Amino acid sequence: MILPHVFNYSEKAKNTMQKQESSDILERFLAHKFRLSKSYATIVTYRSSVRKFEEFLRDKFNLDLSQLIFQVAEDKLDAIDLLNEFYSWLSLYKIPKKNKVGYSNESINRYIQVAKELLRDNKLKIYNEDDKQRFKLRKRTSVMTEGLTKYVINRLIRLANPKLVAVILIACSSGMRIAEIAQLKLSDMDFTKTPTQVQIRAETAKTREGRFTHISSEATRALQDYLLRLEPTKKNDDFLFLLTVEDRIRTEKSKNMPTKIRMEELEAIKTKYESSELYARNVVATKHNLQQQLDRIIANNPELNKISENGRREIHFHAFRYWFKTQVTDAHQSDFAEALMGHKSLKILYYRQHTQKRLEVYREIEYALTISDTEEIEKQLVETKEKNQELKTEFVALRQKMQYLEKRYELNN
Repeated sequence: MILPHVFNYSEKAKNTMQKQESSDILERFLAHKFRLSKSYATIVTYRSSVRKFEEFLRDKFNLDLSQLIFQVAEDKLDAIDLLNEFYSWLSLYKIPKKNKVGYSNESINRYIQVAKELLRDNKLKIYNEDDKQRFKLRKRTSVMTEGLTKYVINRLIRLANPKLVAVILIACSSGMRIAEIAQLKLSDMDFTKTPTQVQIRAETAKTREGRFTHISSEATRALQDYLLRLEPTKKNDDFLFLLTVEDRIRTEKSKNMPTKIRMEELEAIKTKYESSELYARNVVATKHNLQQQLDRIIANNPELNKISENGRREIHFHAFRYWFKTQVTDAHQSDFAEALMGHKSLKILYYRQHTQKRLEVYREIEYALTISDTEEIEKQLVETKEKNQELKTEFVALRQKMQYLEKRYELNN
């Protein structure tokens, strides 16, 4: 007779199993989110938020994720009470790096939202009405910051390398998000149109809706200079700025003393992830690389290194997007700006322009988006003045004709 095998797990083994189960819960949750967003940046945010939730569980209840889900499922813990406790814990959390107590309203709301999604992902019901009645999330606080000026952007351009110059000018003159710029291909650029037309493919847009925008003549020249100088053999399907893992490996190898550990990490990334997640990681790596280049310039120039009330530098890639919106709005084309930026709102739901009309409107406001090309600005100002003079002449002629007709009418009556 064969006796059944009896498993006698030690405490260490049980802890290891629980950690594994918690890890599985987290990775399954993140996999679901990645399938929806196709954004590695989103996964990074979700992972850090879940880690904060796990820290809270250990601190307040000495539980891991698997134990928590079991207790909530068995009605030993109330999910809303749990979120309420998490809310209070975040409000009193000591943040050593910032030397302050309590996270911002925006951060608390994000942490709570991710915790709710995690519980729902594990088939634990949380109804919004119950949520609202038991506790309310804080309203987001908005920190006012000074808008960028042409003087500041011009200084950045003079200090940047050709690649960063092209990216900054594209961002300022098109209103594109940095992730959209990072994923541009040569085939997305139509240099035959004046100004250059840019296609933002649906799969690269944050809203997952394709659109067209334009870049200024100044940005076009900067991009073409960059391509001729650094990438003379680019094909239509090649990316303009995207850093692939192969690019990062080549960069590491080109160093005088390549880091073995870093090389191993990059090789592991190449083989570990599926193509979609690997691509998403490349997008994040490109964004970080460009932001680091920008940060180095700012850090070395105290006049540019301004910090806003929320502790963030005032100069970053999204600030160029703000600048674009401000400049185009000041040129009395607010809806046009919204459409080019890819904002989703009822206001522009039915806003549609023909390609030729979009080119004409962009040409009219291009002077406002030109940073350092003074010759181009002067040329456009001269053209604008000439156009205004023509309109004035037409207006005078129409007024004279009207006066003549009025006199004729009086004589006849």
